Amino acid sequence: MALRPDRRRARRVDAYSHGVGRVGVVFGGPSPEHDISILTGLQAARSLAGAGRDVCALYWTKSAAWLRVPVEAEARDFLDPEPTGAVEVELRVPDGFQERRRMRSTALELDAVLNCCHGGPGEDGTLTGLLALAGLRVSGPRPQACALAMDKLATAAVAAQCDIPTIPTALLGVDGDGAELPPAPWVVKPRFGGSSLGVEAGVEDLDTARALAQQGVGRAGTLVQPLLDGWHDVNVAARTYPTIAISEIERPLRDADTGGIYGYGEKYLAGGAGMESAPRELPAQLPNEIRARIHEYTRQIVENFALTGAPRIDFLWDGSDGLVLCEVNAIPGAWGTYLWDAAGVSREQLFDDLVAEAVKGPVLDPQWAASSDGRALRAAGTIAAKLA
Repeated sequence: MALRPDRRRARRVDAYSHGVGRVGVVFGGPSPEHDISILTGLQAARSLAGAGRDVCALYWTKSAAWLRVPVEAEARDFLDPEPTGAVEVELRVPDGFQERRRMRSTALELDAVLNCCHGGPGEDGTLTGLLALAGLRVSGPRPQACALAMDKLATAAVAAQCDIPTIPTALLGVDGDGAELPPAPWVVKPRFGGSSLGVEAGVEDLDTARALAQQGVGRAGTLVQPLLDGWHDVNVAARTYPTIAISEIERPLRDADTGGIYGYGEKYLAGGAGMESAPRELPAQLPNEIRARIHEYTRQIVENFALTGAPRIDFLWDGSDGLVLCEVNAIPGAWGTYLWDAAGVSREQLFDDLVAEAVKGPVLDPQWAASSDGRALRAAGTIAAKLA
């Protein structure tokens, strides 16, 4: 259940609770959501430091270099290629983050890493897997769950197997084949990605859809869905530590000129506080039956997608009885702090619990264990013989 508003701020964050010492907060990365990730990371680093954590802010540049930056850095500092006060670090497997010195490198000695990288390799499981291989405990879902959530086609397929209603979704073939596409008008969106980047609503012809598939993140795969005109976005978050809980539900308020989608500008550019200041109805005014279905579908998604951390799940509602899953965000913008604040969970507590969950989890997945015993190598002949 969502936490009751009258329990707001009931739980306080104690410095070094959960037995956690130094926390790394990673943000940025080679992704179209690079800038939003910086904002999320800076907020998380500042909040954790204010709660008494020893925080190491780690900036992943657009060129995939790593820099340790001051926790008190501001967004404008990252308009330059290298923020003031940045120190070059490197990520080593299996030794984790190392700060380069003149004579030798020094390990940063992180107990856990809070991953604040949205989109691209930061959210699709690539970074999580790399950090785990480097011996670091990382917040959020495991790599396999991240990859599933990032793939909108796979997400729809798994949700359908769980009897969760989804938007009819067709893959636009690499040759632009549209034989199986639903009736127009369409929403054309990248198969992998988020934040409404590259999403176009109201497309009515195959040539336009093909052109979109050749641009930006759409080149990795493009989906076509019917335009659900007049439907409302309704979003909710879940977290899995210390127990499974569901946040308050929001209904973002769209601009009538955006063509039927909740766009990047509305999410992140509407006010000085970014996504937290975007126009929304919170809590969303929903029928009890729709609210109950959102809670039930969210629990099913958390369980069947093997999600951890604090993912956000986005639905579309027709204003009556219709409700469909839109997408799953493994590492949502701003970590959905405004949704948890409305449910009585402070951002300090949210970030602290994300770190605590990471600390209590395994570094490597069990299936990654190197358990081979060499028998196949000893039994093998020469490679030349195998190629004959």
